[in-house]
Amino acid sequence: MGPTLGSIDANRRAPAEQAQATRRLAQRHVRHFLADFRELELRWPGAYPRIITGGEGAHLFDDAGRRLLDAGNHLGAGMIGHGRRDVAERMGAQAATLEFAALDSGASHPKVVELAARLADLVPLEDPVFSFTSSGSESNELAFKIARAYHSRRGEPERTVILSRDGSYHGSSYSGMAATGAPAFRADFGPMPVGFSQLTQPSPGRCGLCDREGGCTLGCADALEDAIERHGPEHVAAVIAEPIAILQAVKIPHPDYWPRIQDLCRRHGILLIADEVVTGFGRTGRMFACEHWGLRPDIVTLAKGLTSGYAPMGATAVARHVEDAFADGPLLHLNTYAGHPVACEAALATLDVLESEALVERAAALEPVLRRELERVNEVTGRVLKISVIGLLSSVELDVSDRDDPTRVLVGLRHELYERGLIARCAVGDGVLTVVFYPTLVISEQDIVFGATALAEAVAAAVEGGGA
Repeated sequence: MGPTLGSIDANRRAPAEQAQATRRLAQRHVRHFLADFRELELRWPGAYPRIITGGEGAHLFDDAGRRLLDAGNHLGAGMIGHGRRDVAERMGAQAATLEFAALDSGASHPKVVELAARLADLVPLEDPVFSFTSSGSESNELAFKIARAYHSRRGEPERTVILSRDGSYHGSSYSGMAATGAPAFRADFGPMPVGFSQLTQPSPGRCGLCDREGGCTLGCADALEDAIERHGPEHVAAVIAEPIAILQAVKIPHPDYWPRIQDLCRRHGILLIADEVVTGFGRTGRMFACEHWGLRPDIVTLAKGLTSGYAPMGATAVARHVEDAFADGPLLHLNTYAGHPVACEAALATLDVLESEALVERAAALEPVLRRELERVNEVTGRVLKISVIGLLSSVELDVSDRDDPTRVLVGLRHELYERGLIARCAVGDGVLTVVFYPTLVISEQDIVFGATALAEAVAAAVEGGGA
């Protein structure tokens, strides 16, 4: 048996002088997400950034030789686990055969055809067509272009409004920011593209509309109908939403919510875009989260788990009835690396592993284990407001409204988690501190137990200790 989680493996330790030199260069020349190195250096001198040097299965290793359970560093991309030589070898062989060929002016290549055919049997769309991208942001950007162009080609160019939901995340491009239902992501960046509007996000137990009789069915779903009427259905091009949103917390909607949303879109001729960038490829215990409600959208956006992070890749899939609008001429959209051969091979290898190791079924089977262990967090902290679990996607919401500086507690929690051998995603807002725990699908039950224990201990240390 290998080293325990959080323990030090001397064979993986980098020389101290080299490690510090790397940290200094990283701080000076690399932008890191959500990291204020001035604050981090004051609180934990010489510790940041953490330098990840390797990975194996559900775990990562850093330059100190520390073994870490990855329940969030992969940002939702990690499905089949780190360090798989079989995937790397297939990617290398593809690079040696054909490293790049553009899908331009009638040219194609075998790997993109093979991948599209494979995905066509999986996505919840009828006879789909795939536009390949390099990220989820690009996938959603293209979905908006397709939605507006679809209506224009059908003689309704005035249909330009894109409706999304509060508490959603749809990317870092300008239209992605405009669709994202969180003002913080738009701060400092000037005017946003016009034609984007948000409505209420279903979050049972925390949403005022959901407290109405009938829950989200009569609350958040009616908010969509109100928005359609306010803009006029003749002006609305599409609704974009994650089947299960995870910004701030995992938000699993009422069972009747999605059927009602789909019915509203169909009734008004509005395209429904399902953002499966995070939830796709087994994360929720189904290949796609849409399957939990029998949802049949018009467009599905993909990324992250498509290659399990082994190469940057995304896709925008459209149903045949959407593609038919472009029968008289192609969509004018260019993407240099669309369907990159090496990324295609990474995606094909990922699909092979998901199927051969039954990882989607594994995610479903481990759901009650994850729920059981996370429910024990409250026994240690007494601060849990809500626990949400579906497959291997979960969050714990904690009450920190009595803390003077919740942001300081947030940064402290990230630090305490790491020190205990766990990386998870954390956020804070409105007096609620949230930990999103979504490990790779190869995680063991033992690792889930470890992760929940480390989480409880870290919360106690960070919150009760004031985030010091």
